[in-house]
Amino acid sequence: MIREVLVEPQHIVWLPWIVNYFFFVGVAATAVFTAVLFAKKAQKPTACEQSAVLVAFIGSIVAPVALTADLHQPSRILHFYTDFAWWSPMAWGAIILPLFSVAVAGYFVLTLAHNAQPNLPKWLAWLNLPLLRSQGLLWAFRLFSVLTAVGIIGYTVLETYQTGTRALWHSAWLLPIMLFSAWAVALGLTQFVSEKSRAVCHTPAGENQGVQRKPLQTLLILTALSIAGLAFSSETAQRDFALLFNGSITVYLTGICWLIALVCSFSSKNHRLQWIGVVALIGFGWWLRWVLVIQTQTIAKTNALQNPYHFDWLAVDGGLGIVGIFGLAVLVTVVVWQVVNLIKYHK
Repeated sequence: MIREVLVEPQHIVWLPWIVNYFFFVGVAATAVFTAVLFAKKAQKPTACEQSAVLVAFIGSIVAPVALTADLHQPSRILHFYTDFAWWSPMAWGAIILPLFSVAVAGYFVLTLAHNAQPNLPKWLAWLNLPLLRSQGLLWAFRLFSVLTAVGIIGYTVLETYQTGTRALWHSAWLLPIMLFSAWAVALGLTQFVSEKSRAVCHTPAGENQGVQRKPLQTLLILTALSIAGLAFSSETAQRDFALLFNGSITVYLTGICWLIALVCSFSSKNHRLQWIGVVALIGFGWWLRWVLVIQTQTIAKTNALQNPYHFDWLAVDGGLGIVGIFGLAVLVTVVVWQVVNLIKYHK
């Protein structure tokens, strides 16, 4: 049987925009899971729950922007609704993603309302409405957010899995890899935000220790084990992994970021290591998706030649796009952080 033939190499279809989308939407969805795990019945949202919802809210704003940029023509979104294809994960994603954004936004507003000061500025006075402090409404949005977050994880993984043409995509190991890696980033960011919030309001350390280090370490190890499971799941997968290691430095960068994040997770008092750990976590989650989505496309399916891909730092579909999306994330973070501090600590 002929395994390799010489044909014209195929250009990759998915561009770096989709890596940004998978990263931010995965972090947002798993941050919702984290937030609900910290929720307590008949009590106002804890500091850890608020931190996780903050992470989810920022991700839910940035992710749709990256996805819209990936479509190149935003009006194409309308076709998902006018010509609904029930068999397509992307069609279902066009329904789930807006619902997820609404759910997370509502969840975020309700957590703010439960912790808002009574003497807020006029433009924020509506947060003191009794309706927004209803425990029933808060739990309804918690459930709404979790259900849509499950849908987000399911459709994004299925969108890749359904391709069925690459061993590294069409594998049951894809779900745990995407889930555990995103959850590790979400949990790490929640820890970081929680620590910074405690520093702002001068809360004693004992009152804000809800986020432990062991779950983060466990998620990082589970991600590594899932990647190993994918690598040895078939002969084709082993060959593709070997090509990835031989063809690019990004695989090694992913491993280095994972190792740094794991080492830094054992230090809870050194602020410099905390910063390094968060950056390493973000790098690990992002580079992992780059390898699985972008680099995997360079592996030829039936061709003896590799598919070409040239990364242009000055192109909108390359470096400028990546920097722009992360710049947007920083901007949204700064604005939201200032608003949250105004609502919670206004005097």
